[in-house]
Amino acid sequence: MSNGWQVRMPEVEALHSPSILVPYPGPDSAPDALDVFVYLRPETNGVAVESTVLKVVRECRGRESDIDLVYMANVPGSHIVRRRIVERHYSLRLFFAVHGGAAFSDDMVAQFEAFYRTPFRPEVVIGAFDALRRFQWQPEELFGLWVDESAVTRIAGQVIKQFQGTWIVNYDIPALLHKNTAGTDIAVMAFRTREGYPHFFRLAGEMKDALVDRGLLRKGMPIARAVHISRSPFEQLLDARDYLIRTDGTPAGIGASSFARYLMEQGLTARQVQGLVEHPICRFDFGVDAPRDQNLLDLCEGFGYEDALYVIRRIEAQSVLPTRFSIP
Repeated sequence: MSNGWQVRMPEVEALHSPSILVPYPGPDSAPDALDVFVYLRPETNGVAVESTVLKVVRECRGRESDIDLVYMANVPGSHIVRRRIVERHYSLRLFFAVHGGAAFSDDMVAQFEAFYRTPFRPEVVIGAFDALRRFQWQPEELFGLWVDESAVTRIAGQVIKQFQGTWIVNYDIPALLHKNTAGTDIAVMAFRTREGYPHFFRLAGEMKDALVDRGLLRKGMPIARAVHISRSPFEQLLDARDYLIRTDGTPAGIGASSFARYLMEQGLTARQVQGLVEHPICRFDFGVDAPRDQNLLDLCEGFGYEDALYVIRRIEAQSVLPTRFSIP
């Protein structure tokens, strides 16, 4: 494992197959063995950002922190485009970016009205693509649209921004699709830690400070603008499905992830685990004041495996939307 810390990214090239620099050793289903995926946004300075992230983790290990690099790959943009990985990864948010408020459930409507204190009208709660046409924007203009914090909320995993009498659903999706091209490779890493997500989130704060110090991230910008970090066991499943690759270049699949292995050892089938990833909006009854329709990725942010399993067992219903893509 220690040899993994000496790996450096090759020059970014338009390769047809992923380069596996640190092969994934396989899942660890122990409840405290969390796998956290970290990958660089395609618009970032790949080598500089990657080396900064690894430097922070190395220094953390020097403080006797229990964290290991267990996977590292360079995934070429051509591979991502050919397999439509970005569309699949964001398929649920893409669905709402297309359909807007017309796709909201009754409880999502209730959450909207409670936050904005205004009646819900689907004709003014529009998807991001409709917003591009209505305001004649480019994807980057919509992505950079600034509004007051009080005008933004997140409902069942969908981000809503209020702007000039309209409410735009998943404003960032067009830009995310636009930025990922055959020429934009990304670096993907996975770290295994036994100290919990809160510890890794604190580590992410150190990564952000280091990126700002090196001029790789503007001060005040969230680290998510440069680096994706899986923030829940369910997001681990999603990241593993799309970015965990074997040394022969084939997808390892959800079942190869540590959380999936844990769930299957607790009695869930592979099909049930797959269903939780593809349809994460579920209905719960946590009490009078709690939203009923919630997204597992958001609801379980920072949870360990045992707490996430408890949430699964509280699911009353699951929203099944037509968001699947045919991946060649």
